[in-house]
Amino acid sequence: MLPLLLQPYLLASTQLEIYVPDTEAVQKAYSNNKDAAYWAQVWPASIGLCNFLQGHPQYIEGKNILELAAGLGLPGLYAAGTAKQVIITDREEQAVACMQQSIAHLQLKNTHAVVMHWKDAMQASLPDVLLLSDVSYEPAVFDELLSVLEYFLQNKVTIIISTPQRLAAKPFINSLLPYCIQQWNCGILLNAKETGVSVFVLGQ
Repeated sequence: MLPLLLQPYLLASTQLEIYVPDTEAVQKAYSNNKDAAYWAQVWPASIGLCNFLQGHPQYIEGKNILELAAGLGLPGLYAAGTAKQVIITDREEQAVACMQQSIAHLQLKNTHAVVMHWKDAMQASLPDVLLLSDVSYEPAVFDELLSVLEYFLQNKVTIIISTPQRLAAKPFINSLLPYCIQQWNCGILLNAKETGVSVFVLGQ
């Protein structure tokens, strides 16, 4: 297990303190495959998703929430403040262990973190709302991810997905636009760099 540090994040008007892995330890542990460490930091799209949820609380208040490919789980942890129940998932065991530490620190009784690949999510209980942030970075998995999202849409689950405005993601995002019922854009300043983030609410 990587050493963890508490890190505060300002989400619109709310500050949320979660556990994150030590940066130097991550660099050392993943020196041979930096791509495998994507889970180990908070990305602008997850902050953008939290900001959207803060401005549109009707999507999460009293709802059952599932977050897929959550990494450090910032959106799910934020949603837990008003949701009925939150399940936060990632395929990386260390990511889930880190989220479990954050859940304990925040004393969230309605939130659980579990190891799950998004393709296995179709076997889980259906939530009211599905959250994803910054999952559209690897074109090789776009078809698989789209089939997962279409399954939830066909089962009347509202999907809220946030993404940086990344050129490689454009074909994937375009495939979601027929389901889009709301789009929201913002700029997120993180680590002295501003990133444009788009949030899409999908439904049938």
